[in-house]
Amino acid sequence: MVRKIFYIVLWVLVLVLIGVSLGYSVVERNRAVCTKVRVEITDSATIGFLRSSDIRNWVSKNHGYIFKKKLSTINLRKIEEGLGKIRAIENVQVFTSFIGDGKPGEGALVVRIKQRKPVYRVDSPGRDYYVDSYGKFIDWSPRYTPRVIIVGGTVPPELARKKLLPLVQYIQQDPFLVAQIDQIYVNSRGDLTMIPRVGEQRIIFGKPDDFQRKFRNLKAFYKQGFAEGGWTKYSAINVAFRNQIICTKKDKL
Repeated sequence: MVRKIFYIVLWVLVLVLIGVSLGYSVVERNRAVCTKVRVEITDSATIGFLRSSDIRNWVSKNHGYIFKKKLSTINLRKIEEGLGKIRAIENVQVFTSFIGDGKPGEGALVVRIKQRKPVYRVDSPGRDYYVDSYGKFIDWSPRYTPRVIIVGGTVPPELARKKLLPLVQYIQQDPFLVAQIDQIYVNSRGDLTMIPRVGEQRIIFGKPDDFQRKFRNLKAFYKQGFAEGGWTKYSAINVAFRNQIICTKKDKL
């Protein structure tokens, strides 16, 4: 009986302590003011479009009023929506923490960001940007140059999203093609020419339609036709036609 009463009293004390702690936390949060912005870029080790200083500067420029304001009065949704318009950001969460610099009454605005992962880069006249797996465009940045396929020439936005994106993703899923294809050029008619990593020949691909078949034919040709070398014999390999591959030999000097 005594032991039972002891445990009841113990649990009551635990509940009281929890209640006091929660109450203190609520009071602290209600009176805490924002003294800093803490930025967490979850993929900063692999993607480098943004730095923490970029986000802090953006917040200071667009929402500088938050400093010395109570955390409870900050419009988190508005800040989150504004950050979401930055092209390099795929996902953003904005919340507050009443633990700022560890001093009573100081709090922080916390920004947690996931960046967009580039699939390929478009280098066309007047514009240089990346395309991610969702077909979203990411502004080019001199501070970060990921090793991805470069597409040059005439690249309208719809072609970039609907035709080239699935084609480049197909290349990325095939180790042989990844090792072979380095660049893609699009002419004014929408025809593709691919530049391989090995050899000087150009791959005449035609329109970016039925690309699975064209790549299968190209792989078979490389593995069979070039099994014993011969990389230097041809200036072009044409896979644009459905039932044949046409090779153009280099002119003899």
